[in-house]
Amino acid sequence: MASCQSRVPGVRYWDESWWQEFFTKDLAEFYASLNGLLRAREALLKELSGDLAQVLADPHRRDLALRVLFGGLDEGCLEKIRQGGYVDCIKAGKAAHFYREVLGIGLGKYWDDDLKECKGLLNLLKTMSFEEIGKEKLGISINVYEHSMMNNLFEMKKIVDEIYFKIKQVIQVQHVQADYGLDLVKAFEDFLNKSIKLLPLYNPFTFFIQSLRSTPRPYLNIMYCEGLFSDPVRNLMSKYGVELTKILDPGLNVQSKNDELAVIGHKDGSVGKLIVKLVQKIYDITTILNSYGYPVSYEFGKYVKTKYNEETSAGYTLKDWISMTKADSEYKRYCDGRLIEVEKGVVKPYGETPITYERFLELFSPLLFLGIAWIEDSKLYVACLGG
Repeated sequence: MASCQSRVPGVRYWDESWWQEFFTKDLAEFYASLNGLLRAREALLKELSGDLAQVLADPHRRDLALRVLFGGLDEGCLEKIRQGGYVDCIKAGKAAHFYREVLGIGLGKYWDDDLKECKGLLNLLKTMSFEEIGKEKLGISINVYEHSMMNNLFEMKKIVDEIYFKIKQVIQVQHVQADYGLDLVKAFEDFLNKSIKLLPLYNPFTFFIQSLRSTPRPYLNIMYCEGLFSDPVRNLMSKYGVELTKILDPGLNVQSKNDELAVIGHKDGSVGKLIVKLVQKIYDITTILNSYGYPVSYEFGKYVKTKYNEETSAGYTLKDWISMTKADSEYKRYCDGRLIEVEKGVVKPYGETPITYERFLELFSPLLFLGIAWIEDSKLYVACLGG
């Protein structure tokens, strides 16, 4: 396989050590940071558990609790909360925002409940000392706030758990959990950095897996050589749970031609499919953090714009290619997804003019390979950013 050179720098799909490195280092480090963050969050919830009156009576726990609930909020913001109504001052950069909106820790499960309980507590603190409050039973406690990013993190853990379960006979990883104590800021920063390192813009392995999501076989042969479909490589990929299947073909009467021109993708439930899901979850959290106002790049948009302006092995950028083929107006119709059917060499997008399968390959192969376009549930999507 050494004679077959991938056109994508860093992709060595024929080299088992390359596969080992991803699962034992890149993914394992991410997994350790994720588990460390989840464990630190649980430790914080445990530390602040019980009736809030008793928490506030303990000087050590009191400072931590007040930081979690109101950290970084100025008197003007606190007064808005005391008065109730719409509160727009709990924003990114404030500890209160980080603990509630990102880590899901607050006084109520939902926004209205949480704000109501915070209002009551602040009004109580204006009239009673901590010692006096400690003698009361407030009937509220610091607990889980549902409207946060935590569902994404729990889903990530499930995905990685499943990946390692599927390859447990091949990879023996000692998952050492990072220990952050109660330093949730450090834990989250570490987790975020390890997450971003897994994205296809920075990680050749996840780029490779993403490029197999839904790409025509002829284009995969060009970019990765025909050796990608050789028996040794098939066996190696299968060993690590990456199973490919045909997800679209030209619908011709000649089966060999259908196989030759088919769009290839990951089998449902395979490790490849799970890695694609994990990458999407990482994109999701960077998008959410960016929308909140945290200084985190919108990573999917960054990836798309980079690939649009990155020179290909043919000597031109994808943006140049779009202009040369006059494809711009055609492919952008698929931004929101189009149901497609293929019959006798003709692609029939729902509500659009049919195009030949050859034209379809010409327009979409580079986009599908880069993950800028993808086929899911018989729909063709294109991320129309930076075009």
